[in-house]
Amino acid sequence: MYPWPSFGGFLFKRTEHEIWATDIGWVRSPSYSRDRPLGSDTDVVIALAIGSAERSFELILTPARFDALEQLMNTTAVLTDWGRPLPDSRLAFLTEVTPLEDVISYSVDGTSIRKRRTRVTFVSA
Repeated sequence: MYPWPSFGGFLFKRTEHEIWATDIGWVRSPSYSRDRPLGSDTDVVIALAIGSAERSFELILTPARFDALEQLMNTTAVLTDWGRPLPDSRLAFLTEVTPLEDVISYSVDGTSIRKRRTRVTFVSA
């Protein structure tokens, strides 16, 4: 069993874990229609359905790993989260791979490595 999450064939590395407090797990949001009839001073909200579960988190990726994950955008695969007591696997659609900022980290020998803080978002299919 692989100890880090995976999305299809993309296995997240040990150094690519989610940044603390950016992953709140799978969240369901209602889908609704909001209208204001002409001449009315109140809105009419109609709940249509509970939407699919969504999960978003941030992590640090090297440029090559960022490019590889970005190529998987708008695809569906099994997202497996190994960080829980039991593996949580579900079919998910990768909707967002957004670079937030470039960061520099230093290796043990003192060389600098350019990386990207990245936000990824999945929607449960």
